[in-house]
Amino acid sequence: MDERQFRAFVSIAEVGRMDLAAEALGYSQPAISYQIKCLETSLRAKLFTRDSTGARLTTQGQMLLPAARAVVTLFDSIKQTFDAYDPASGPAAARNRIPATRGTRTTTVGRPRKPIEH
Repeated sequence: MDERQFRAFVSIAEVGRMDLAAEALGYSQPAISYQIKCLETSLRAKLFTRDSTGARLTTQGQMLLPAARAVVTLFDSIKQTFDAYDPASGPAAARNRIPATRGTRTTTVGRPRKPIEH
């Protein structure tokens, strides 16, 4: 289970259609269907009934919805906390800082190594 799966689940539950939820999240419809399939597999539960008019929550989907909303809210809160914090100068500097990436190589986890020599 991951953030995308929970966001897809909550979005579909709120709009009632996979295509509209996909559009709102910037996904393709097959991608959002795949997210739901993965979540259903992880939980071993059918979360939606699907038909030509859209997608409706099953009983198990209704049970999951409050917790899924809480998970999405928690992810948003974590991201907001770290978006607003800069360990070098404190929270205010992070909001005004433009990342300096030119002339710097990074490792696969995004830590600066040595400047690139030209």
